[in-house]
Amino acid sequence: MLRLRVKLCRGGSCVEALAVANSGFVGFEPEILAPLRVVEPLLGRSPRVELVERVLADGSVVQLPRTVDPVDVLVVSEDRVAGPVPARVYLGRGLLLLNDKLLSKLGVAIIDPGEGLWCFRDELGVRVRKGY
Repeated sequence: MLRLRVKLCRGGSCVEALAVANSGFVGFEPEILAPLRVVEPLLGRSPRVELVERVLADGSVVQLPRTVDPVDVLVVSEDRVAGPVPARVYLGRGLLLLNDKLLSKLGVAIIDPGEGLWCFRDELGVRVRKGY
């Protein structure tokens, strides 16, 4: 599993967390799935949400709360930071997940998801990074 260090920001406040780069979490725009406890310092206890119908990997359809207000997402590595990219937040439990469009906008290239290897797109063939 590829875990990346991310910084989520809104209105001058930021939180850092580990997120799973999940290319199977597809969308039409940059999005994250995050527990409320992670984004609460940025969006408050009761963020403005809308219910969005999503089709899961198994084909089932669910309605998930998604924030109206975006957060800025940055990928933080040992030697550089990519972003910010504004992303909407689906509120869930458990892991913090980054969708395919967000990974693309951040310039993240997944080399080996099982071993947690990645690089920035401009480093392909030059550098391999290890996730957390």
